[in-house]
Formats: sequence, structure tokens, C-alpha cells
Amino acid sequence: MATVLNSMPIQNALLCDHNVYFYASPKEKHNVLFSNLKAGLDKGCSALYIASGENIEQVKIEMRKFGLELDDPMKLRIVTSRQFYAPDGEFHADRVVEQFRSVFDESMDRGFEGLYVSGDVADAFDYLTKNGMTEAWFAYEKACGRTFKLPIEVICAYSTDQIKIDTPAFLQLIQAHKNTVTTKDLNFIDNEKICMDAIAGELYSILGEGATELIFCYLEKRLKIPRNLLLARIGDFNQSLRSILGNGATTLQKQIINKLHAKMEL
Repeated sequence: MATVLNSMPIQNALLCDHNVYFYASPKEKHNVLFSNLKAGLDKGCSALYIASGENIEQVKIEMRKFGLELDDPMKLRIVTSRQFYAPDGEFHADRVVEQFRSVFDESMDRGFEGLYVSGDVADAFDYLTKNGMTEAWFAYEKACGRTFKLPIEVICAYSTDQIKIDTPAFLQLIQAHKNTVTTKDLNFIDNEKICMDAIAGELYSILGEGATELIFCYLEKRLKIPRNLLLARIGDFNQSLRSILGNGATTLQKQIINKLHAKMEL
């Protein structure tokens, strides 16, 4: 009998969403990414798993333990991240997009409702980092958009050993994706909302309601940054905060990041 790691269904796994997930262990990674594949397959979609740190045969063994069926390779495909993103040692965003489109088109031709992708990009990201191609990678993630026009759902998984949660890379990934997937309850949380909640919560607790509202009014009227778009303009927000609060902005920014981590279960 297959051993399922976590019987809780993944929450809010919707087609057209571009999501991010930060994992600390292979067990956590499999639980979230395999649950996402199952959610798609249960909805009549095909699925694609992009593996890192494990070969294809290892992946198949773990999938069978989880309860996923591997009887149709066109229904559930498995590739490695280096093979998918940088097969010849070079990363080309257009080529990756074409590969996704090819898998999607084949799925539609077979009568599936859409495509669910669980992609662990750790190996490819490590290779790109060592070869100075991370800027191109982050530009690609952002260019993909936070939602897709086609019925494709994607989780891009990153190891917390690679993406330190107090670095600009972390914020770039939060900006590029619509939701972050939590490990504990397998839920999708909206990045814009959680960012706004963390910023407002920390500002209120430290500066009080009046001063916080003055800051938001300044951002909206002088800099044209509405509070619901703070995540997209996080760099401008941080710069404005430094100009308003001086050295105190650094401490506040760290507290906001810590609040984000807590809400994302990192």
C-alpha cells in the first residue's frame, strides 16, 4: 500500500496562478509539490514535475510512495531542472517558455483541462548562480507574470539554503509570484495581501495609526504608490521609508521581513 506523507489536500491550487514555495527539506518539498500534482490530476489536468537533487528513478519511487500513478507518461511527466532550463549550459527564457507551451499544447490535444507544474528549480538555479546568470533568471520569473492567460498552474520551488530570506532575491521572488505556498497547511497565500498586512501591522505597532496613515498618504499622493501595490513598488517604498525615518527605517524593514517570514511559515 502506498504511504501518503500528508493526507491534507492542497488548498486553493488554481489554474492560471504563478506561485512560489520555499522548502527546508526534501520531505517538505515532496509533500507540497506532489500534493500540487495530485490536485491537478484530480481536476482532469495533466502534470509536469521538474526535479532537482534526485534522478528520475528516485522521483518515481517517491511518487509511488505518495500514491501518485505513473501509468501514463503523457499525463504525468518528469524531467530534471538542468535538462529543462539549461540543457546546453545556457539559459534562454524564450526556449523555456516554448517548452512549457509545447507541453501545454500536447496536453490540450490529449483532452486535458489544463497543466499543473511542480518545479524544483534548485539545481538549475545553483548552476545559473555559479555562471553569473541569475539576473536573467529573475527577469524571466518576473516576465512570466503573476498569473497566466492559459490554464496553467505553476509552483516554483526554491531551497531556503539557496534563497536566504533576508536578501533581495527573496523579495524579487515574492514580487514575481502571485502566491506563496505554506508548508504546514498546504495553503496558497496572496503575496500582495500578506506584504500589505506585514507592512501595515509593523508600522501601526511602532509608529501608531496616525503616523502610519500619514506615510501611506505621502506614498499615494506624492509617489503614486497605492497601498495595494506596495509589493510591486517595494524598492520605492523602502527608499521612501529611509527618507522619512532615517536610520530607524532599517530596523523597521527587518521587522517587516520577519513578519512576512512568520506568515509564510519560513
